[in-house]
Amino acid sequence: MKRPFVKTGYLGLAVIAMSILLLFIFPAKAPSLPEGFFTPIIAFEFAQTKTDVMQIFGGTDLSVCKQMVDAMDLGNRLDYVYMCLYSAFLFMFSVKCAKVFRKKYFYLCALLSLTVLTGDALENVQLLGITAKIASGDFNTQLHLLHIFTWIKWSGIAVIFLGLSLWFFKGRGFSKIIGMTGVISFVLGTAAYLHRSVINEIFSFSVAIMFILMIIYCFTYKVGQHV
Repeated sequence: MKRPFVKTGYLGLAVIAMSILLLFIFPAKAPSLPEGFFTPIIAFEFAQTKTDVMQIFGGTDLSVCKQMVDAMDLGNRLDYVYMCLYSAFLFMFSVKCAKVFRKKYFYLCALLSLTVLTGDALENVQLLGITAKIASGDFNTQLHLLHIFTWIKWSGIAVIFLGLSLWFFKGRGFSKIIGMTGVISFVLGTAAYLHRSVINEIFSFSVAIMFILMIIYCFTYKVGQHV
């Protein structure tokens, strides 16, 4: 039986490999983090105030601050490769769903993946802009734009998962589990937007789980498994 998602799955493996690399590059710990956060890069992406930023980077401790800035900057520069990989994965998966299922609305998910890529790229511009100005503290503009572009990225991913759940719910067992994970991710994303808290961390974790499940699915799905 044909496996139409296999090529997309290979791209997914590259996403996993890059994810692992970034885990070793982004700082695993920070001097302090805003309440509810335990992952420095997630806390940075969802930072809302100067106090949040200074907590993450060590405040007046210049030696700690420089180490954090160097690690964050390297990670965010390499993240441009990562964002291209995962957005391409979402694009290819969505297009394949449209062709196999013969439903054109999946092309909307593909188009949204390009919006996610744009949002992520502009998010990183703001993150790098903040670290470049962290000594002066003159990064109000970047902080304001960061909130906008961060949510363009994260909400876009959540909406794509919700859209693709229409495909997964057509299947059985494992496929339905993926569909439910996509719906849960969307709900968590909505909650995180309404109330920044530990929910943001849980939401980002659900996104990672969804990607892993989708990548596994790429290698296990065979034509004819969906009704």
